[in-house]
Amino acid sequence: MLSNQRLSSRKALYLVKSRTGVYAFRWNIRVGSIQHQPTLSLKTRDYLQAVNMASDLAIKMLSLSSPTLEDVKVVYSEFSGRKKREAKTLISIDMESLLSELSIKSRKEYLSCWNSFLDSLSSKAISVTSLNQAHIDKWKETQTCSDTTLKKKLKLLSSCFKKASIDCDSKWFKMKANKQPVRPRRAFTDKEVALILNKTKYYCDCVTKSQSEQWKYYLPRMALLTGCRLNELAQLRVGDIHFTNEPYLSINTDSEDKKLKNAASHREIPVTHHLKELLLPLLKSKEVHERLFPDLPFNESNGYTNTPSKWFSKLCREELNLKDVSFHSFRHYVITKLFNKGIKEELIGSLMGHSIGKLTTGKVYLSGFSYNISYKSMCLLKLF
Repeated sequence: MLSNQRLSSRKALYLVKSRTGVYAFRWNIRVGSIQHQPTLSLKTRDYLQAVNMASDLAIKMLSLSSPTLEDVKVVYSEFSGRKKREAKTLISIDMESLLSELSIKSRKEYLSCWNSFLDSLSSKAISVTSLNQAHIDKWKETQTCSDTTLKKKLKLLSSCFKKASIDCDSKWFKMKANKQPVRPRRAFTDKEVALILNKTKYYCDCVTKSQSEQWKYYLPRMALLTGCRLNELAQLRVGDIHFTNEPYLSINTDSEDKKLKNAASHREIPVTHHLKELLLPLLKSKEVHERLFPDLPFNESNGYTNTPSKWFSKLCREELNLKDVSFHSFRHYVITKLFNKGIKEELIGSLMGHSIGKLTTGKVYLSGFSYNISYKSMCLLKLF
């Protein structure tokens, strides 16, 4: 028996058993004239398991050259830490607490990935040290999302592993997403525009008491009368609208929360009679610094587009059964309408905020298009 076997005159391995039946590992070491016997509880009453652990420890000790008392304590500490990790199971991890510093939305995304991973395992009582590439691959097979979305989920799951201090290989979460070609968005037809205007008229202030949804009424109509991008409209403030002798709408980045696609996007769009009639009720009782649509939430990446974009896409897809369209289809519609009315491409580009390459009239001398010419062009855009 190991407890009776001496390995050398300098040190010996002991497997000792306490009165309660729990085995411990004891290593003899002499420091000067003093004999030390540092002991480590193996926390088991199973003899064979105890022998196995004691053997591991003995091999580690014998690999050291002239170990000191501190060396022995370090080996004990490392062994105890490893055993604690081996004893830690996935089901014991309180992931929600580990994610407490995140926003509610982010927390839900992380927890969704983590819980779906646990559900894919044959047992949630699996030790964290038993995890391997096969477990990740099995989870990936349960996901029915696109490759691009799965790649995002893998990043979230990897972050969950790190927050739980689970040792893992970064290669487990690597994958190459096969991006599908983006389906081109087309322009609306006149019939489709009429359907959208009819469907959204409910949200006008004179019809509904809820002003928080006014943007559902105004944004489509403003897009039809200006050709602006969604975020250009959603981030507008009262001070961006100027009712002077030559009224205009200023598309700018004069606030930290404003974003534009490129430098050419900075522009002034003539305010026509139709646009003025639309905006006046919206501007009523608002201060010059206020946003036109204060209820739209801001996102650092996408500005104010997330909420209206999702709502409008759902409206077209589920309620109106329109395909291959988005809010940006209003912009396509306006550009097509102006082009078919004979407006020069350079002028359309300056009004829409396009970057028109080396065309002198379009890029360098935008001021060459007089207000009257621009105004008359915009007057071709009407609501019906």
